[in-house]
Amino acid sequence: MKLRFIAVALIAFAASQVALAETVVVSGTAEGASRSDAVAKAQVTLETNCSKNYKGQPVAGSFKVTFEKPLSNGKHYVDATMSCNTP
Repeated sequence: MKLRFIAVALIAFAASQVALAETVVVSGTAEGASRSDAVAKAQVTLETNCSKNYKGQPVAGSFKVTFEKPLSNGKHYVDATMSCNTP
């Protein structure tokens, strides 16, 4: 009987830890020589922000460019967002 109680308690504890995880949306900007350079820089920036500032993991496939604009100096500017699972 005690073993069942301990097993149920451990399962409940593990489930509660997963329930405490949160997903946040991080956003950022980047500028590059081309659109692809700017997008790559933005993605790296957001992944770094997620792992270092939020101590989380980027959600696969959640990166998206929300705004882009070619600049007069020949460079390209992008705004982007990414979901980040945090502990």
